[in-house]
Amino acid sequence: MAALKARHNKFEAKVRIPQTLRANYGDRQYLYRTLKASNRRAARLEASEWENGLKLDWAAEQGHNCDALEGLRAERRAYEHIRRKAVEGVFAVHSGDENPTLAGIDHELEKMAEQIGPRELTQLEAARVAALQDASRQLQGQEVPRREELEPTFAELAADYMAWWSRQRGLKPANTGNQKRATFWLFASFFGERPLREVRKADAAKFMDTLRSLDPSWARSAEVKRLNWQELMRKFGDHESGLATSSLNRHAAALASLWQWAEEREHCSGRNPFKGFRQRLRQGKNLHGYEAWEDHELNKLFAKPPKRADVRELILIGMFSGMRINEIASLSGDQLQEREGVRFIQVRDAKTPAGNREVPLHSRLGWLWDRAREVGEGPVFPGFNGEGPGHKPGADAGKEFSNFKARHGFNSRTKAFHSFRKNVTRIMERARVHENEWAQVLGHEKGFTYGRYNADGITLEQKANIIELIAYPGVELPARGN
Repeated sequence: MAALKARHNKFEAKVRIPQTLRANYGDRQYLYRTLKASNRRAARLEASEWENGLKLDWAAEQGHNCDALEGLRAERRAYEHIRRKAVEGVFAVHSGDENPTLAGIDHELEKMAEQIGPRELTQLEAARVAALQDASRQLQGQEVPRREELEPTFAELAADYMAWWSRQRGLKPANTGNQKRATFWLFASFFGERPLREVRKADAAKFMDTLRSLDPSWARSAEVKRLNWQELMRKFGDHESGLATSSLNRHAAALASLWQWAEEREHCSGRNPFKGFRQRLRQGKNLHGYEAWEDHELNKLFAKPPKRADVRELILIGMFSGMRINEIASLSGDQLQEREGVRFIQVRDAKTPAGNREVPLHSRLGWLWDRAREVGEGPVFPGFNGEGPGHKPGADAGKEFSNFKARHGFNSRTKAFHSFRKNVTRIMERARVHENEWAQVLGHEKGFTYGRYNADGITLEQKANIIELIAYPGVELPARGN
């Protein structure tokens, strides 16, 4: 793997040259490159691309797979890499009036013919020859033949798509990437080692029909990645309830996006076979949203409150702020701030721009201010473990709350920690607070008129007055601490 080093606000990558090729580089041991990327994550990706390109060049020069290419479909990678280099003029040779790029390609082919002689071409050598020939055809405006033997499989193309998708700017650590990978892994298991362009509407329909009876908890099994499609269906197929409509829509959308991306890169063509499977979600039919907790349900929950003090505290904050569980579990002491005599929680790094907001501290949560002063910039709730791509503690906190509510007989997904936001919304509506005002406290988008013509929103003092409307007169609230 390429070594990465920060140098004067830039990153430098270093790659070791194979022993057998060092003579071609003046007996140097390493190659270095200054990268364009401005952050370490992007630099790592750029360095990896550079390193893979070098390895493909070295493998093609040696005419066989080298250890560095293990796990890659080397012939296709070499073909794509060399063809791109040839078209870009990397092999250009200036000779008379002839096109330098085309002359360079001819020179590379002649050089290979001399080196190889009468023996048969290796697979990598054949891929190199095909790449040079096709680059020449492309530059001369001729039709480039489709080379089925070099087509990527569905799984390989999905991996390329995910590498492209991960490099997009503005992405936050989330489960979206893992969900897409799970979709592509499922379809690759179903479709086999065939290229994407061979997918037909009937294939997509059969796959989606099968998912309708798939056990919703299939991905939680540690052994699932070791199962082939038949074994997976025997173990998790033909389930009574199957995947939710929203999950089916997510799978269909991921596959449709992959096809569109691949079509733009000429890996497939024609009608997108994955379109048309998205179902409209209707409240109460195939979509069951979160519901607010009723007073008698909360009293049942709190008759035996959670043994863990931090879980009890999370519940209280949720009830008196409407904040999401990860927003609370991720709190650090410096997020508790004060301005204009109002103490508030500065929510940051939220799912949406509107989610980054100031939530005044309810009078019932005064203890949270004292806690923040104690921990400084450290976590307010260190007992929750960071999980998932973003290492967020909300998942761990969510499991604790789910286990707690289940012990009290609440197993419906409509009654969850997120339901406390529904409680706060109901309180605001019954108090006749304007939707555009409490939206600024809960972290929802304001309506068009208010968002366009009053971008600054209401004052912090107004938000504090709204927060103080939250009350649960019919609920016996749990004690905060031990």
